[in-house]
Amino acid sequence: MDPARDAYPFELISRRLKALADPSRLAILHALCEGERNVSELVTETKFTQANVSKHLRVLREEGIVTFRRQQRNVYYSLTDNVTIDVCELICRSLEERASNDRENLERFRSSRNE
Repeated sequence: MDPARDAYPFELISRRLKALADPSRLAILHALCEGERNVSELVTETKFTQANVSKHLRVLREEGIVTFRRQQRNVYYSLTDNVTIDVCELICRSLEERASNDRENLERFRSSRNE
């Protein structure tokens, strides 16, 4: 058993999760969930600078999360697949469930103090 080889899948997963762990990149991905966008459209939608959007798109492209195509002078970006959307939706559902559980616990705490 080669420990370095066995760790390799975890390194790949870690890199992908790090690419998704930035709030700015998540905002860009959110915009791309609506469909293909060029950098100017992403700048308008996210309110980030063009340099910032381009930097984040490079990271997302290197990780295979987004793809691009050139049309004349414009470069259009889109999600590579729906897996990223699925991951984000799964995390949102988890957060909603956690918030619901927290709300129920707080309500129980409040009612026990009032008794």
